[in-house]
Amino acid sequence: MVQFQAGRLTVQLNHNGGAIGLKDTLNGRELGAPGVSSPLLRIVTGKKIEEPAYALYDEASGELSFHFERCKAQVDVAVSAKAKYVTFEVTRVEEEGGKSDIDAIIWGPVATALSGSIGESVGVVHDGELALGLLALNMKTVGGWPAELERLEFAKEPYEDSKFDYDQSTAWPIPDGSLLQAFVRNRTKGGRRPVWNLNDIEVAPLHREDDAVIVGSCIALFGCLVGDVLETIEAVELGEGLPHPMLEGEWSKTAKAATQSYLITDFSEATIGEAVQYTKQAGLRYVYHPDPFSKWGHFALKPGPFPRGDEGMRACVEAAGREGVSVGVHTLSNFTTLNDPYVTPIPHEGLQRVGTSRLTAPVEIEGGEIGIDDPRPFKESLYRNSAVIGSEIIEYESVSEEAPWKLLGVRRGVNGTAASRYEAGEEIGRLWDHPYDVFFPDIELQEAYSSRIAELFRSTGLKQISFDGLEGCFATGHDGYGVNRFVQKCYEGWDTEVINDASIVVPNYLWHIFTRFNWGEPWGVSTREGQLEWRLTNQRYFRRNFIPPMLGWFQIRSVSDRFEATTIDEIEWVLSKAAGFGAGFALSANMDVLKRNGNVDALLKQVRQWETARSRGAFSEEQRERMRDPKSDWHLEPAGEDGWQLVPVSISKPLVCNPAEMQPGQPGGSDWAFYNKFGEQPLRFTLRVTPAYGNADALIKRPTFYTNGVYMTFDTEVCANEYLVCDGDRIGRIYDLNWNLQRTVTASADAPTVRSGGQTVSFGCKFEGDPKPVVSVTVSTRGEAEAVQAETAKAGSRS
Repeated sequence: MVQFQAGRLTVQLNHNGGAIGLKDTLNGRELGAPGVSSPLLRIVTGKKIEEPAYALYDEASGELSFHFERCKAQVDVAVSAKAKYVTFEVTRVEEEGGKSDIDAIIWGPVATALSGSIGESVGVVHDGELALGLLALNMKTVGGWPAELERLEFAKEPYEDSKFDYDQSTAWPIPDGSLLQAFVRNRTKGGRRPVWNLNDIEVAPLHREDDAVIVGSCIALFGCLVGDVLETIEAVELGEGLPHPMLEGEWSKTAKAATQSYLITDFSEATIGEAVQYTKQAGLRYVYHPDPFSKWGHFALKPGPFPRGDEGMRACVEAAGREGVSVGVHTLSNFTTLNDPYVTPIPHEGLQRVGTSRLTAPVEIEGGEIGIDDPRPFKESLYRNSAVIGSEIIEYESVSEEAPWKLLGVRRGVNGTAASRYEAGEEIGRLWDHPYDVFFPDIELQEAYSSRIAELFRSTGLKQISFDGLEGCFATGHDGYGVNRFVQKCYEGWDTEVINDASIVVPNYLWHIFTRFNWGEPWGVSTREGQLEWRLTNQRYFRRNFIPPMLGWFQIRSVSDRFEATTIDEIEWVLSKAAGFGAGFALSANMDVLKRNGNVDALLKQVRQWETARSRGAFSEEQRERMRDPKSDWHLEPAGEDGWQLVPVSISKPLVCNPAEMQPGQPGGSDWAFYNKFGEQPLRFTLRVTPAYGNADALIKRPTFYTNGVYMTFDTEVCANEYLVCDGDRIGRIYDLNWNLQRTVTASADAPTVRSGGQTVSFGCKFEGDPKPVVSVTVSTRGEAEAVQAETAKAGSRS
């Protein structure tokens, strides 16, 4: 038996098989999963997994040697125990007779008895008190499990809440515990294996000696109290030379600035000043362009908004910087548009192939069929049926059902390429494409993409990026390593702090580089419904993976056929959820929407209020818990320099008065049952007049509300596609559908009182037009205000 200290964890390895024992150093508690085989490493040959027959430790050299009987191999591992963790690094792989049969080494899986929280990306599990972690220490060491292999029997327990499949997860649940795992491939060898969404793809070998070989793969193991996890990971980063990005002078994983919100808008060289002012109005410090590139691959900026290209973007960054605002851009990582020079007019030889075949007969410049010797790559189900021969891209409709194999319905010289003549035996490759109408680079060409992104950031001063579509790196066939390398090369090329995140791809190694993740999209649904459950599960993912929380993107709208223009209560719903989770978010709005929506000034003012209060720790944990409820609404008002009033709000469902549903002779009106869960207060409402069957000339006259013995009449007209809003006083404000104020009116009496509990609210008006319009009313009530203060103000009052 040999043992090593890894912080609070004692790692024990027995001599006859290298099985790991885990123990809490302080109290002797066994932390390994009972009855589960758990060697430090396994080897893979083909699809066979082999555990070591025995392991020896040389104390003088600090090396473990693992011996494998079936394949007659030895793997040497250097052990280095540090104050808070222990590292294991492969130093030699030797096979009998100089063979090269080993395809991969799997670190673990290390089976633990901890199951309360399982961080599938960070590789940390804990039970609320103690935490165990496994970290990959270089790019080629990939957190997870080789996709072509069956899981071990004890790892078959489902994990419904995980963001990733088993093969991409560094931590995973098992009955009564969890496991920690990583692997490294012998990438000097090619072969066929599952790649991305395809089951059997030919993968080319990697031509980079350092990253291609197993030797050098390295992991760290540690154990600590849950509250010390981030401190321990930071020690590993600093001690082992891992990426350790800083943000405003702090480590990005603990920096408050990591969760700051930002504005997404389509600024240009001409409008950057306006975009910056909107950003500052909201109290934000980052403005982010959602779609700046005309070509993905070379990442050429759109000539319309950026006629000077990179120089124009640099000018935007400098103009924003003078106002204290930083600039970011969105990318699609290695997605390659069909108009990019890597594709047309001469396709780059580094475009990724699904597979290749040979021509079985000469191909003339014209012709609708092409003979091939291997149909497999051409039968794979992708978005396009595209292939490349020489410098020509072709498209085909289908593959013949039997030999002799042919591509049928061929279109020649597509996408601006030139048709040519080819001899039998020449290579034809199926191009890997995607529904975004793009191709992908191979692992070598991908380097140019990373270099271009890094150079763009260096030359312009950009400081924020989201690697959307990062899963495209899987098309290289090199799983998490391909993803690691793409991001690492960008990171190495930056010469400044860059807030960065990614799409749903988080290899263990990249946890160190990514600042955060801002997942959740608003498109095509209402603000309160847009991927709500997804956003909530994200918060659980962030918590168990020690990632700064973010709520995703939310859209500021002007009116459309499907949606009303964004209201203040919608934005305050977003802001209250952000405060509840301690999370940042993005507000997405095109520049023309920001100009059209008459609520924008008020919306951005509320963003400033809420985000200032959140960043200054104004809310108690009990308040935050209540605000996390998706069904709750809140309003925040300033109350002095360091204080606010937090007000619970209830907004009724629309109360509808539809003249088409009234009986003949019935006067225009409705009686609505309404329940006020708060104390008595004046009536607050928003009335909307909607045209029926497109009759925009319809209107209502003298809208009147009655409840609890009081009538309130507005002696005015409210036209179709207008709102009438009353905020509990005598004033009615009439807005168009984009919340631009049209006029104000005074009611006949003060707003009637809404009692606590149930009551009837009656409405009446005169309808004009044929067909008559529909009226809908939402009633808003407020609870007792709660005083909140910034943390600094609280501390001052205590002292």
